[in-house]
Amino acid sequence: MEPILEDPTAWMRGALARYEGPLTSYATRILGDVHLARDVVQETFLKLLRQDRAVVTPILSRWLYAVCRNGAIDERRKGRHMTRTQSATLEERPTTAPTAGETTEQRDDLRRALHAIGALPEGQQEVLRLKFSHGLSYKEIAEVTGLSVSHVGVKLHEGMRALRARLGVAQGGVR
Repeated sequence: MEPILEDPTAWMRGALARYEGPLTSYATRILGDVHLARDVVQETFLKLLRQDRAVVTPILSRWLYAVCRNGAIDERRKGRHMTRTQSATLEERPTTAPTAGETTEQRDDLRRALHAIGALPEGQQEVLRLKFSHGLSYKEIAEVTGLSVSHVGVKLHEGMRALRARLGVAQGGVR
């Protein structure tokens, strides 16, 4: 495998460049505190340094998310800062600047969607974020969260159904 043959420093730089931002966003949503999230992500990459690259490279994405999630949950259990994800936290996520063609209606729709996601149970929020914001597969989400693949599917289905209901969107479009 090509990535395993590359220089270890270049490999780590590549992993940092690709995953540091998304992992920080993910941990921030779990902890509700960007500073603690950065600490957890830093610890995640320190743990990565101690791993055998040949073993970790094929499963890098899910390994990083699982280690980051476990670290964030450990921080939360220590009684440190914990807040449930709110729409304001979701809106703090860095986004690209709006284009000239973006309408007020689109911004309102986005605001409504973020608010609806923030109102979902934490487990549904997490699987939806891992699937749609971070691009993980059902299997990867299962490995990160410790759920079965079928339970991930159920949580995604329930979360999407709840979002459609909250937003007044029918299966085929707007009601």
